[in-house]
Amino acid sequence: MDWIEVSVVADGEAAEAVSELFNRLNSRPDGQGGAVIEVGGFDGVGDDHQPVMTVKTYLPTGDAAAEELQRQIEEGLWFLGRLYPLGEPQVRRLAEEDWANAWKASYRPLRVGPFLIIPSWERDETVVEPGVTPIILDPGMAFGTGLHPSTQLCLLGMADVIRAGSRVLDAGCGSGILSIAAARLQAARVDAFDNDPIAVRSTEENAAFNDLAVPIGVALSAGPNEHEPLWAPAGGVPPAWDVILVNILPHVIMSLLDRGLADYLASGGRMILAGIIEAREPELSDYLAGHGLRVVRRLGQGDWVSLTVSRAA
Repeated sequence: MDWIEVSVVADGEAAEAVSELFNRLNSRPDGQGGAVIEVGGFDGVGDDHQPVMTVKTYLPTGDAAAEELQRQIEEGLWFLGRLYPLGEPQVRRLAEEDWANAWKASYRPLRVGPFLIIPSWERDETVVEPGVTPIILDPGMAFGTGLHPSTQLCLLGMADVIRAGSRVLDAGCGSGILSIAAARLQAARVDAFDNDPIAVRSTEENAAFNDLAVPIGVALSAGPNEHEPLWAPAGGVPPAWDVILVNILPHVIMSLLDRGLADYLASGGRMILAGIIEAREPELSDYLAGHGLRVVRRLGQGDWVSLTVSRAA
């Protein structure tokens, strides 16, 4: 079978949005995402000079449904182009053998703070320097590849908050990158949930790549509600986490707070909130105060903000 490749050049922020579009419209029959990301712009020894990100998806040829899907994708890219700087979509035909490996050619390990995010097929060839924490990831599942500023800010915040023995909850786990990072930081317990079964499967598969010392307990869930506990209580005692990670969007963060997510924060614990566009920071800060939470640290990158919060004294 031949394939149609649709590719778009984008920066890290826009690449995540394009990937979400491709995954939503063109998920593979096995339930995994249909977006892949190439990262280029490295010199001969792998140093990052001007990284270039290309997001791709693949459609079978000779299928009327695929032609309609291609139209929807191109239409969606047009709308995204009004919000983000995107290159002109490129469309080309690939033979089966070219398609199988086309998206892997340029993807390289990515350093984010103390972490090195390594494509799963490069784990045996990649040298990890002392003091660097590796995260093995299949970048085919795009949300949480480490390219988006919000994911990077969350990873940087985690490195200063999570300690050996911490109990960590990843709310909206996506690819599982934050859960894996928590386990790498020697958390004693790591739990995660997402309302997307594709994300749950991706977290499980990516966790398996990393051979973690502590298992990640991942569940299909939209979070707490008034009828069911977030996690089954042990001995009638509701669970509590020392660190809760929420790398979503402000309106989802607010919804989770309204449904009691902060009630699961242990005494002295921290929540790291990311996915916050700077213009909405004041609104969210007021919302946090209304839930008895205060900001103890702020990180920023471009137009994106991450807030580390605790219970107000």
